[in-house]
Amino acid sequence: MPYRILCLIVLIPGALPTSTVEAGLRRIEPETVIPLNQVTPERRDEVAEVIREASFRRQGKPETFPCNPRIYLSLLNEPAMTLALWQDLSSTPARLRQVGPNRYQGTDGAGTTATWEYVIRTPRLHVLFCNLNYVGPHGNTRLDGRIVLIVRSGFFKEVNGESWVQHDLEAYVKIDSKGWKAVAVTVRPLIEKLLEDQVQEAGWFVSLMARLVEMHPTWASSVAMKQEHISLPTREAFRALVAQTRRPGASEGRPVLAENAGGATVRR
Repeated sequence: MPYRILCLIVLIPGALPTSTVEAGLRRIEPETVIPLNQVTPERRDEVAEVIREASFRRQGKPETFPCNPRIYLSLLNEPAMTLALWQDLSSTPARLRQVGPNRYQGTDGAGTTATWEYVIRTPRLHVLFCNLNYVGPHGNTRLDGRIVLIVRSGFFKEVNGESWVQHDLEAYVKIDSKGWKAVAVTVRPLIEKLLEDQVQEAGWFVSLMARLVEMHPTWASSVAMKQEHISLPTREAFRALVAQTRRPGASEGRPVLAENAGGATVRR
């Protein structure tokens, strides 16, 4: 999600100081956004700084979709598994691997590398902190930034017993590079619109993959067990969960994605 935002900032001409770009943002106190006391102590100050001094921020619209909460949380808690399932369906150069408890490193294949870390991880609130670096194709452009991504989740059941999930995403982006090429005031709405779209798409991606796992459990289990870069206990736990939550009449086959103007959709 944040990769394209930072790359676009680098490519747009202009050399306004950071204070000019940030001048339009109302200062937000972190405690009003997340329970800061629940953030892991070693990241608390940095998370607070990014929220308070964000260069850009955007909150997505809530999305509600039918899904077993256990499947949804499994994918939200294991991003490497979620990406592996997507890579089985769509060609992407992105790579992601777990490098420690709550910590992941990845690349988008186009010059951006990132380290993601869960600093709060509860069923109803996930907060991720990211250090991100972009290097241009010729090595003469470099941009460093930090991101706080917040996922708020809710769960409920219909009278017929069907489980539903509602979530929304919020992102705070702080550019740290000194003298970074900032956007001109005239094109600032373009950047904010891009950030809005990317936050929304990130939410759609999680909900899409959760629904695919429920609809095609045999495929999901098969793909998961092939991922040798993911620990065996994690793969086995995912396979067991998929089996436990299998819906009657679920497909034995592989999902097919149809591209449309609004993004990928599922063909049953």
